Amino acid sequence: MNKRQLVATTAASLLALELLAYSPASSAAAMEKCFGIAKAGQNDCAGTHNCAGLSGLHGCKGTSKVNYDPADFKLVPAGTCAKLGGLDLKQARAMLRNPGATKAFEAQMRKRNS
Repeated sequence: MNKRQLVATTAASLLALELLAYSPASSAAAMEKCFGIAKAGQNDCAGTHNCAGLSGLHGCKGTSKVNYDPADFKLVPAGTCAKLGGLDLKQARAMLRNPGATKAFEAQMRKRNS
């Protein structure tokens, strides 16, 4: 192997290592569950004991029937949930204990996003 091939191989190896550093696994760590922002059929999960243990209404991803249900979440970049008007898991559980608050939240989100 001559010097030119060695340099090219080394450069290609370093580039491949750099690309691996930006894999989906590392970007998934920068995501958070944001409850109450998903539209019907666009949730990432929740609603059952198999996911977050909230309402028990449906199976999981893409099966929500209601817009802005606080029992369902979408994955969003970390730090953006509050900006979108969403809830964390603790807030969602507290809201779901009060049906009036749940209806008010859903109405507020519909108005905010219309």
